[in-house]
Amino acid sequence: MALSSVEDLVQRKAEILRIMHKKAKKALANAAQDHAFTGYFTSTDAATRNAMRARIDRIALDVQSRFHAEEMCLIDPQGNEISRIVGDRIADDLSHQEAHANFFAPGFAHRPRSVYVSPLYLSDDAHKWVMAYVTPIMVGDSKRAILHYEHGLDGYQRMLNRDLDGNEVFLLGVDSQGYVVSDSRRRIESSAHGHHHEQSHAARDYFQRFEFGGASLSDALTRIDRQRMLHDADGRRFHAAYAQVEDWTLLAFRVAAEGDAP
Repeated sequence: MALSSVEDLVQRKAEILRIMHKKAKKALANAAQDHAFTGYFTSTDAATRNAMRARIDRIALDVQSRFHAEEMCLIDPQGNEISRIVGDRIADDLSHQEAHANFFAPGFAHRPRSVYVSPLYLSDDAHKWVMAYVTPIMVGDSKRAILHYEHGLDGYQRMLNRDLDGNEVFLLGVDSQGYVVSDSRRRIESSAHGHHHEQSHAARDYFQRFEFGGASLSDALTRIDRQRMLHDADGRRFHAAYAQVEDWTLLAFRVAAEGDAP
């Protein structure tokens, strides 16, 4: 029963995460189909172009109000922001250095009407760790820009950790670099540390690498595949199960009762 319940738990939480991704992807892909984007890139007079950009700003503000995006922007192939909203305001300090962002090249490489989900990164606009959803803006057969928005890590943590409390049954979220970015047993801070110009953007300065009873993530997954059980550093046995969603691995643990077989 314990093994079955821990597998049910991780699959239930994985489905929650999948649904969050699905909703975010759908909202962004739908927003990108608005005629304002084609109008902006094909208009030949400044007045029409300005009107289309104003509409793009309104689209972003509407998406933000409905889906609580931290930031949303339109970026050209050279890495210049065409428009950006942060929270519920339109930004006027547009960046010209977005080509270095971890979502930039994969976003432009993605198929039309599809959405790329980035690894976590520290957002200079939201001042917290976020993941980006990115879709190309097509004009005819040409990719003229990417539309992207950011969702804060804390939102995913809240949904994954809901209804979990204590050390007997718990859930971990581990990203593609092997860092524990969500843990139902403790709060993992997602806000930036220190003053803006002194902030580290390195994941190691915010998160701990996964390790369980001396096992790395890959070792732990291999052991779970073999016997559905792990031992912590104190020798306690845990039923364990995992599921992978996008670039995260979710791991659920339940203390094994005495006499439980692997």
